[in-house]
Amino acid sequence: MRRKNTLRLEGYDYTKRGLYFVTIVTQNKLYLFGEIKQDEMILNEAGEMIGEWIDTLPSKFIGICIENMVIMPNHIHFVLIKEEESNEIHLSQIIQWFKAMTTNAYIKGVREERYKPFDKKVWQRNYYEHIIRDEKSHREIMRYIDNNPRQWTEDSLYA
Repeated sequence: MRRKNTLRLEGYDYTKRGLYFVTIVTQNKLYLFGEIKQDEMILNEAGEMIGEWIDTLPSKFIGICIENMVIMPNHIHFVLIKEEESNEIHLSQIIQWFKAMTTNAYIKGVREERYKPFDKKVWQRNYYEHIIRDEKSHREIMRYIDNNPRQWTEDSLYA
């Protein structure tokens, strides 16, 4: 039996309270959410829709909040805080729900000819997460998110 590749930390309980840095990338790194102009991210209508769904996460999943986020042309970064230990929701369930909702909304926008077409999937199958374990790492990640548009041409997702 083939084991699914995973980026998750083996043995870590992702239902635990904590801070998580999450990156989700579009399939084939397509630029779907806007463009960078003069070091600033200019969201298109699809990018605004993505932001609205990120904003709904705390009302959908009790005990979480989004501390910081940036929507880039072909990916998003955010820091998700799970505030409650008793919240049994796994980080992957939150990401799965977010991807499903945004994919459905994106498909609707394509059908209405408001959004750019895409190839089979809006998002890559996996996502990147980093468990934030200390204040130094937290500050660096927050700075990275804030500076992401200004450093776009040096980003590994820039093409």
